[in-house]
Amino acid sequence: GLGHATRCIPLIYTLQALGCEVLTASDGASRTLLVEEFPLLTHLSSPHTPIRYSSSKWLFGWAMLKLMPRFWLQIKREQKWIQSIASNYHIDAIVSDNRYGLAHPTIPSVIITHQLGIRTGYGRYTDRKMQQLIYRFINRFQQVWVPDVQEEPSLAGALSHPRTMPKVPVQYLGILNRLSKSLPTPAAADKKVLVLLSGPEPQRTLLEKIIRTEAASFSGQLILVRGLPAHRTEKATTIPTATNTAIFDHLNTNDLQALLPSVEYIICRSGYTTLMEMIPLHKKLILIPTPGQPEQIYLASHADSQHYAPQFLQEHFSLSEALAAAAHYPYRFPTHFTAGPDATMLGKWVEQIKVTRKSSH
Repeated sequence: GLGHATRCIPLIYTLQALGCEVLTASDGASRTLLVEEFPLLTHLSSPHTPIRYSSSKWLFGWAMLKLMPRFWLQIKREQKWIQSIASNYHIDAIVSDNRYGLAHPTIPSVIITHQLGIRTGYGRYTDRKMQQLIYRFINRFQQVWVPDVQEEPSLAGALSHPRTMPKVPVQYLGILNRLSKSLPTPAAADKKVLVLLSGPEPQRTLLEKIIRTEAASFSGQLILVRGLPAHRTEKATTIPTATNTAIFDHLNTNDLQALLPSVEYIICRSGYTTLMEMIPLHKKLILIPTPGQPEQIYLASHADSQHYAPQFLQEHFSLSEALAAAAHYPYRFPTHFTAGPDATMLGKWVEQIKVTRKSSH
């Protein structure tokens, strides 16, 4: 997904700074994002299995079960693909973000994931069985890199700090954030509301329709970023009935960075990458977890319990009511969220790769 590509941006910059030649492999909107961010890199197209989720939160879990054969097929396709790519491009190491089929039997392979403690929405027994299945694939990698802090309270809570860990070594990368922390406080005259849409269809579109409807009667300044980089809108469009609302299909890193100082509240999904980027910047979030998606529901609940951000249900969402509640919410911004990736840890890993490469030659 787009969030996985986004959180790889600071990792790629750090690896480049350590002298690595980086190739990316992705598909769809993720590939569009990475090509835009790194136009000079080699960008490969990885195997892609189109997935569309249910529009009903009650059927989300059942839809996920029906998609399991597709996930299995995707992993098999990735395993075959990585064998060919590793040989053709003389790959020295592989870093896979949540793609379980990209472990190579003879090349150092790392998987990035914050999803070690699985939440299925079907109870602890099902969670444990799903974790065991996922760990079968994770244990084929040499290491696990977790994009979170090791100490508690963490950002992902039990997702990144489960009771049972994989058999392979687990290291914590810190919070992966492509945005600078040097953001001034919005002036009183600014105080715009930014809406960042993301996540799977059709829920992304359903939330966009709600926001557009709410925007028609909103008197403040609203900026809507649709989360569709493939559309590549160069200029903002406006909603005819709400001239104070600007809409962008997508904003790159620099454009988003330039916009943030004028924003007071950000309405967004409780996707993990969004939380990683915005909470360390001390931005006031209003979270709307994707209906029926257990991970986002857990992350929103965890963020609310730590007073990082309040959460609201999509089906009852009111822009005015959410902003009124946020105005009195006791936001607490953590100071121990170290910015990742951990360059020292990555430096040691790169040196190990060099040693392995020399010994193989």
